[in-house]
Amino acid sequence: MNAALLPALAPLAILGLGTVLLMAQVAARRSALTSPWLSAAVLALALGAAAAGWPRDAVAATPLLAVDAYARLFSVLIIGAALVTVLISGPWLAPLGSEQHEYYLLLLLATFGAVVLVHATHIASLMLGMETLSVALYALIAYPDKTWLPIEAGLKYLVLSSAATAIMLFGFALLYAAVGELGFAALGARLAHGDPMLLGAAALMVIAGLAFKLSLVPFHMWTPDVYQGAPIPIAGYLATVSKVAIFAALLRWYQVSGLARHAAIVDILTLLAVASMLVGNLLALRQANVRRLLGYSSIAHMGYLLVPLVVYGHTAQPQLALEAASCYVVTYAVSNLAAFVALAALYGTGGADPACDVEHLAGLFWRQPLIALLLCTALLSLAGIPLTAGFVGKFYIVAAGAEVQLWVPLAALLIGSAIGLYYYLRVVYAMTAAAPAPQPSIPGAAIGARTLCVALVALVFYLGMYPQPLIAALRGMF
Repeated sequence: MNAALLPALAPLAILGLGTVLLMAQVAARRSALTSPWLSAAVLALALGAAAAGWPRDAVAATPLLAVDAYARLFSVLIIGAALVTVLISGPWLAPLGSEQHEYYLLLLLATFGAVVLVHATHIASLMLGMETLSVALYALIAYPDKTWLPIEAGLKYLVLSSAATAIMLFGFALLYAAVGELGFAALGARLAHGDPMLLGAAALMVIAGLAFKLSLVPFHMWTPDVYQGAPIPIAGYLATVSKVAIFAALLRWYQVSGLARHAAIVDILTLLAVASMLVGNLLALRQANVRRLLGYSSIAHMGYLLVPLVVYGHTAQPQLALEAASCYVVTYAVSNLAAFVALAALYGTGGADPACDVEHLAGLFWRQPLIALLLCTALLSLAGIPLTAGFVGKFYIVAAGAEVQLWVPLAALLIGSAIGLYYYLRVVYAMTAAAPAPQPSIPGAAIGARTLCVALVALVFYLGMYPQPLIAALRGMF
């Protein structure tokens, strides 16, 4: 056995063993304190293992998995976001008493699936990781609330996600029938020799399935309902971990298999990108609910993320496109996580589903200044305001697109960003306005939540003002 194999797979091994340990603990002794602390310890160990092993030379663990700087970077991002989710879930789960243990078990399983996804180099490992992530999310979205909104969100995600997975699996079956390979590299080498009819049908089905998972137009209508109905920590997890893992797997597949050589695929991605950027931002304009607003804005951000893939198909030097895509994934995840941590600090106390309407945030700067600062910072970063992480990610994408004169997607990106600036600043304005009386009560955040708020504000501004370490790391990955 390769001596580098065990440390390379340490994050996956820790998550897998930790999940089994948590399962045994729940079966032996259901403690409201043990499960969250054990989950946090497992994720912290996995995070340390992923960070300690990065960056190093790539290791081909199996024909299904590759461990390299790319996988390690996104593993750090995914496990870090999962750890934050565990930390903000306690107040929401407190009223559930002994019913909260399976929540942490499902969260570890979902994180394990997400980490498998970013290591995947084969369709089999891609599907195993995606379904481990998705099946856990089916339960987490409605966990275990008896009110209609979470149940509706969970059922909607279950039915539509299952249909998307079935379509995608059928597309992979046609792909295998056409070329006889499922490994990313081997598949790409034989695409030119497959049956064009089978390949065309397979491409449409696979793109449709992945477009659903990424909330791309026209496969996006589940997104705002699930963001509104799911528990706030899980809505944040879905917006960050799930999207990061699936896009990271798509980006690796796109690069390794050479899909950008096929003009039809690049054209389809261009249409999806432009439609998602414009439709997502326009629909977000009409939202009075912050969670639905973030859901629609995530559709637009997934459209922004497709622009580097389109750039990849129009250049012989794709380095900048790959760096732009990876940078935007990082900045998007950090900004979204910050937004949902702020909402969780405000409303994550369990019980009835909070409205999270924009009007309820009126005067928040005068009542909860630290949490308002975090939410404001997150929204400004999502809008791409200078000195925030979001500006760096968006600038990277514009630079990559301008290099190959990709004016149509860039025009859609700029128009969408201008629209987004309005609805993000509308929320910021509401927080600074005088609060009308009477105003819904918002409890003060605990010390731990305040510490997390400070850390995330600092991280968003650090990435925005000093992005050189992140850029240097990205340049060493490809």
